[in-house]
Amino acid sequence: MRITESMLTGSYTRNLQRNISNLAQSNLKLSSEREYNHVSEDPARAAKAFAVRDQIALSEEHIRTVKSAMGELDTADKNIQSINSILQTVFEKATKAGGVTNQENLNAIAEELHGLNEEILQTMNARYGDKYLFSGSGNEEAPFTVDGGRLFFNGKAVDDYDKDDPDTYFDNNKEVYLDVGFGAYGSGAVNAKTGVKISTSGVDVLGYGTKDGQPNNIYSLISQIEGQLRSGNTKDAMDTLEHLKDKQNNISIATAEIGTRETLLDRAQDRLEGGLVNLKERQKDLEAVDLAGESINNKAYEAAWMVTLQLGSSLIPPSIFDFMK
Repeated sequence: MRITESMLTGSYTRNLQRNISNLAQSNLKLSSEREYNHVSEDPARAAKAFAVRDQIALSEEHIRTVKSAMGELDTADKNIQSINSILQTVFEKATKAGGVTNQENLNAIAEELHGLNEEILQTMNARYGDKYLFSGSGNEEAPFTVDGGRLFFNGKAVDDYDKDDPDTYFDNNKEVYLDVGFGAYGSGAVNAKTGVKISTSGVDVLGYGTKDGQPNNIYSLISQIEGQLRSGNTKDAMDTLEHLKDKQNNISIATAEIGTRETLLDRAQDRLEGGLVNLKERQKDLEAVDLAGESINNKAYEAAWMVTLQLGSSLIPPSIFDFMK
């Protein structure tokens, strides 16, 4: 078979293009640190990589959701602790009133109790972002309001609650759970078996209904002590104060419950972050290039390209213009 000049030139050109292509692909791998930059290069691995990427995105979103829930619970806990601190001040002020006979002084103490009660109301209407902390499952407006001296929770009178009368139930007081397995909020299918409760009911903290003719909620009891002091009835005020001290247990229970939920969320976050590390390792296995190995290949491709260029001067014949010199 006769080897023609055009055959040599064509073979040389193909080798040159192949070497340039190999070097260019190697340079791209090193710059992007990816084993492949187009799905067509490795469809099977690319499909697996896309699936892992989806899982990583979901995990990162779920971690952000859990962190937000933890922030919400932590803020609720701090607000409840503030209420407990306010109650201590109420106990101190009201106890002093037991030994006071001057009505002017009683009125001054009553006024202080009124201010502390207003502070409790503001604290229970606190917000975290765009959400009311103690509204239960309702969030359209502030959960606690006062009308005619009576406390209302989402439009229902707190003292009127009667377990035998459904009309007195608090409609917007359903428990809301965060599913720590799938990253979804809900108040129906997601429950205590599949998620962590993130809602905090204000009426559970302050109390509701009545017992033995006395209101069960902290706000109403402080208001009652205030009225009794203004009327000079210190004896009844001290009796109401004892009932108020019993209601302080609600604060301790709420704090302990929130602490338990924070612990569960903290563990869920650790689990999710551990899973995320594993997913990113899997992504690296599927996508990342072996930099050491590819660097060696790159040098080999570069050397082959340089050798090909040098051979070109020997294989390609001189032009007529070189002969004319």
